[in-house]
Amino acid sequence: MMSLWIGLLMWTAPCVQAAPASQAADLVASDAEAVASYRAGDLASARGAWLALLAEEDGPRGAERARLLHNLGNVHARREDWARAVGWYAASLRLRPRDAQTWRNVEYARLKAGLEPQDRGDLSATLYRALSSLTLSESAWLALLSLAPLALCLAGEALRGGVTWRRLGLSSALWFALALIPWTWNLARAADDPLLVIAERDFAVHSEPRSDAPGVGTLSPGDEVERLDRLPDWVKIGLPEGGSGWIASDAVFALRR
Repeated sequence: MMSLWIGLLMWTAPCVQAAPASQAADLVASDAEAVASYRAGDLASARGAWLALLAEEDGPRGAERARLLHNLGNVHARREDWARAVGWYAASLRLRPRDAQTWRNVEYARLKAGLEPQDRGDLSATLYRALSSLTLSESAWLALLSLAPLALCLAGEALRGGVTWRRLGLSSALWFALALIPWTWNLARAADDPLLVIAERDFAVHSEPRSDAPGVGTLSPGDEVERLDRLPDWVKIGLPEGGSGWIASDAVFALRR
């Protein structure tokens, strides 16, 4: 009986491993066709192919997904659809936050769209960029690695004692606490569903999902808001000053992709 199970395992293992390789080859081929279409100026075909890759259930993840989002930003930039280009680049930066080319592109697209720079250079913008410079997995690894010297110092103080080990333990604890900040921030951010306002001008937020409903606030191009609910043509959002309201779905761009 044991030999039968071993034989089945040896027979099925190559099948399980071959499927991802075959699928990866298909993804690479589709991406190559999209790149060729983009370089030939067939932006519609390139856009459609990259969107199809993103929609795949087992499609690209992480940095590779960010690259496709970046490419879609390039498509809209070439079309001079600057607001949506900003959206695609911003979505890419959520997955690949330190990519210099995407940062240059998003700043240029924001300039052409008449928006403030993504990195304004003030304290809040600098702090935001520092916190968002690591992905969730990277910040988790940083916190985990920071725990190792703390554990070593605590063990040293417990076994040998002394002022030196105590000071090293306090320093390690402080470093570990600092390392927890980006991980905690990214963990909270992972549950967000942010939307970028891509309307050309200021517009009203309505109390109900209909255009003749009373207004409860105003949004400007480039604002980021949180999606709370959705209907086919309307999105319920959280207002920056508190409360919530409804806006037309074509006025915003989802940054979580």
